[in-house]
Formats: sequence, structure tokens, C-alpha cells
Amino acid sequence: MPLILLIDDQEGILTANSEYLVEMGMEVECADTGLKALDRLRSKRYDCVVLDVLLPDIDGFSICKAARTITDAPILFLSCMEETDDKVRGLMAGGDDYMCKPYSLKEFGARVQALMRRSGIVGSESTHANYHVDTEKRIIYALGKGAVLSEREFVLFELLRAHPEKPFSTEELLEKIWQGNAEANVVSTLVSRLRRKIEFAEDSVGRIASAYGEGYCLLPPKH
Repeated sequence: MPLILLIDDQEGILTANSEYLVEMGMEVECADTGLKALDRLRSKRYDCVVLDVLLPDIDGFSICKAARTITDAPILFLSCMEETDDKVRGLMAGGDDYMCKPYSLKEFGARVQALMRRSGIVGSESTHANYHVDTEKRIIYALGKGAVLSEREFVLFELLRAHPEKPFSTEELLEKIWQGNAEANVVSTLVSRLRRKIEFAEDSVGRIASAYGEGYCLLPPKH
């Protein structure tokens, strides 16, 4: 599981980014100052670093330069400083990408994945004992067959797969998949469509179960 370090002094941004990456199947650690970030980088190997520029003690450009003496992990700047000179400075300091605030979590997650993929940390396919998933084409392969998922079906599948046996309520799924901008009945419709599409792979992937009063979860395959 990829390990990501988020460096930002805004708690709300750390929480939102952390929750989104965890839903994508990543492990996340956070630091709200430059000194804490450098301490973490010295003590552990990370697969990607997400770095703000404006921090209370050390600016992000200086942190990036220092980090490059410690790690070769891809570094994504995430900053409200949007001038071209700021972006160039970040890349010249050793950053691999620069993203401006405000931003969409969907694009943020995609950029983190793209950076790790280019660095050879993760591939576009994740392979398991009896099945594999093409995350770019949103295809699940098992038992010599394949199923192509829609974008929302794939988000739901990856969410359930990242948290096996953990039930997600209708309200939680509405918020995570539609950002709360949909009616409750769309959840059951989406779950039903995903169930039908991956039914052929239940012996490999698992089965989507409904827990009365709790929501939906992915149960592991029976062996």
C-alpha cells in the first residue's frame, strides 16, 4: 500500500486530502510544519510527498530542497501561490508537479497516482491472487473474463475494496461519490449495477452485501 506524506498547516485541507487518498487505497501521514515534515522524511520512506509552500516555520521551497537530500519520492506542490514564477521555483527546487488551490479532490488524487506511476511505484494495474484491476481503463479481470465499470461504479468498487467488510451507509456513499448532490435512491441503483457487473468474479473479488441499518460492504470471497 503506497505511503503518502501530506504537509500543510491547514487542518481542513489535511483532513480532506487524507480521507480521499485513504479511500483510494493509500496510507497517509500528515505534518503541519516544515520541521515535523523533515523529521518524518528522515525516519521513514514515503512513496509521494504533497507539499504546501506557505508554512509557519520553513517555506515549502526550502523543504523541497532539503527533502531532495533525503528522498527521491515524487513531490507535488499544492499551493495558493499561482504565479508562473512560483511554479517554476517549485519545480527548480526539486518538485515534480505543481497544483494550485482551490482544486478538485478528483484531480488531486489522479495527480498523486500519476506521479507514483511515472516513478514506478504503482502501475496502472493492480494484480491480486485471482484477479487484477486496470485502474486507467476501469476494467476488472477474473476467470478469463472482464467487466468495464463506469466512473462512479469504479469509485464505489475501489472504496469498498479498500475497506473490506466495513459497511458504508447510504449517506456516506452519497457524500463520497456524489458530494451530497444526489437523491438517496441513486446509491441502491449504483450498488445493483456494480453487483451485476462483478457477479462473475465473486469467487475472486468478493461479494457486495447489504447490512440492514448499516449500509453496504464488500465481503471477502469464500474459500
